[in-house]
Amino acid sequence: MGIFSKPAIKTGNQSKPNPELFKTDTVTVRNIGDLAQIMELSKLCAKMYGAAAASTKLPDLKKEFESIQKDHLKQASDILEFLKKERDQAQ
Repeated sequence: MGIFSKPAIKTGNQSKPNPELFKTDTVTVRNIGDLAQIMELSKLCAKMYGAAAASTKLPDLKKEFESIQKDHLKQASDILEFLKKERDQAQ
């Protein structure tokens, strides 16, 4: 019985205070596809912020663009590292 079953909705999940949810480390095929898409979008954003940083003449704005670019690259790197770890655990 999940958190969206009719009895759970009717009773406001009072019958089962801790609903069954996926473990935080559970990865499905759909999750992997979503993560891959997020990673690709992060790389695209990093590329666009890099171009914006290169084209601006305002030092504060350039610094901000470079900081955001770095954050997007880190996110893509973290996702790639996570996917590699999941692949290694699956083998």
